[in-house]
Amino acid sequence: MEMESQKTSAYAARKFGRDAALALAMASAGLGVSLYMAPAPAYAIYCSNCSTFYQQMYEYAEAVNTQLNTAQQLQTQIQQYDNMIKQGMSLPSRMFNTITGDLQRVASVYNSAQSLGRNISNLDEQFRQQFKGYDSYLNSIGQGQNNMPQRYRDWAQSGFDNARTAMQAAGVNTSTFEDENALLDQLVSRSQSAIGRQQAIQAGNEIAAQNVQQLQKLRDLVATQIILQGNYMAQQNERQSVSDASEQQFRSRENTRGPSEGF
Repeated sequence: MEMESQKTSAYAARKFGRDAALALAMASAGLGVSLYMAPAPAYAIYCSNCSTFYQQMYEYAEAVNTQLNTAQQLQTQIQQYDNMIKQGMSLPSRMFNTITGDLQRVASVYNSAQSLGRNISNLDEQFRQQFKGYDSYLNSIGQGQNNMPQRYRDWAQSGFDNARTAMQAAGVNTSTFEDENALLDQLVSRSQSAIGRQQAIQAGNEIAAQNVQQLQKLRDLVATQIILQGNYMAQQNERQSVSDASEQQFRSRENTRGPSEGF
């Protein structure tokens, strides 16, 4: 009996030890679990139209860029049209003085003069009437006593008229220098302030036209010089022709007197 009692006590003690060890292990495990803080689990969010949204935003951005480019192109075109308008703008007024009046004034100087001038329609006839030539003087030399006084007066009047008309013609040209310089200054100013190609071309044409007018006046002065010299040379030749005709008529007379002694 005593042996069975000891066996029973020993078995109870071993069982109690196992139970205590198991309880201790469970307590330790629980304490570890309580001390361990596990992170919250991550949940996946599903978006059914996210790809469509981003695609729309991208399209909106592209549309904005397109509109900006279009606006820039329109601005460039407007600027080009504005430049085209400026290039095609004409000058507000025409700055060009005609010299027809000046040339007519020069021509009118010769109307009241006896010297030959600008009227070339009957120049040959006028020249032959004024400068008759050697043969005419030779045939009329017998009337020299009656013709020579008037001839001398005609020569003097023609010479004076020739010089006077040349001076007046030159004076008409030089009297417009101040106005021409003022006009040229205005033309240069217009060319410098020209807006666009059209105005620059017009200003250049006006300056070129002014240059042509100056060349016309220069040609008029050259013509005046030629007329002056032509009248002078014709008059000198006429006087020489009269002198030669007189000498020839004198030498052609028959010597009715006998030869002089000593010659």
